[in-house]
Amino acid sequence: MDQLQKKQIETKRGFTYTYYISPAEKADASKPVLLLAHGWPDNAHMWQWVVPHLLKTKNRLVIPDLLGYGGTSKPTDPKDYEISAMVGDVVEIFKAEKIDSKIIPCGHDWGSYFAQRFYLLNKPLVAGLITLNVALMPPRTDPFDLDAVNAYTEKHIGYPIYAYWELFSDPTGPRDVMDPNLESLYHAIHGSADGVSDDWMMKMFCTRGAIREFVSSGRTDVPLKKFAQDEGFKKAFIDEKKEGGMTAPGCWYRAMRENYHLETERKLKETGFVVEQPYLFIGCTGDAVCRTDAIEVAKGAGMVKDLTVKELESGHWCPFEKPDDVGRIVVEWLGEKGFA
Repeated sequence: MDQLQKKQIETKRGFTYTYYISPAEKADASKPVLLLAHGWPDNAHMWQWVVPHLLKTKNRLVIPDLLGYGGTSKPTDPKDYEISAMVGDVVEIFKAEKIDSKIIPCGHDWGSYFAQRFYLLNKPLVAGLITLNVALMPPRTDPFDLDAVNAYTEKHIGYPIYAYWELFSDPTGPRDVMDPNLESLYHAIHGSADGVSDDWMMKMFCTRGAIREFVSSGRTDVPLKKFAQDEGFKKAFIDEKKEGGMTAPGCWYRAMRENYHLETERKLKETGFVVEQPYLFIGCTGDAVCRTDAIEVAKGAGMVKDLTVKELESGHWCPFEKPDDVGRIVVEWLGEKGFA
């Protein structure tokens, strides 16, 4: 991230966004700009080990701290996290930078949902789409019902895929459970029973009540994955969360569960949901929540015209766990599609 310029903008909604941008003189303006969107509970620095690979291309990089994270405003009303409004905020960054190149949104976790909706809401501006872990999510026409989703997945794949949402989307969960136990939260999300890869995510995220019990008990009795063992990495995580708290990041879950996206989702459904430009999806073998086979639904329904699928032997946080592989795959895909 040292090769990027750190900047800020105040959007029309009155929020301050912090973002990182690579120098224009080192990029080719005829090539698409890469918009990198992080997910929960990270910030722009989630891409820190992927960025060196991307800087070898002629593509300019724009990497924001999304709403609720890092140096960006942290409102605690989930209404502020309505997806078209947040996409609009980031579009303002491109206008302020006077960037008129095409854009390829690339997202991880909630940043993947953001990237997909950025694509759908700004089709004239985009050249392609990249998502990590979270496959293409068709727009909803019915209200989101967490209990119904968990019951459905438990019946059809054997476990409640969003069991952890019972904590993450609880209005008081971040304040009462996560904020007092940040080190335990860190172990819950970056732990692994053998320190490498196993079914820890299944046990912690896809078992009802498991993550609430683990974090509220202040447990740290599980080995960390290799990247998470770095004390500087851990300190940066905990220090940022101490300063800003987990309530704002939790609003990403609340906005979906409380159906603040529904109006936008219905409009997108009406206009047709097809990714016409090249789409790269990177899945991970150790992600019990964001399963690679989910992309087959979109593919089978004809929602993607030019799809490339890659799968890594990694847990959910592949930009941390396998940054070299992520960078290599993205750079190779950009070259194959004539984007780099």
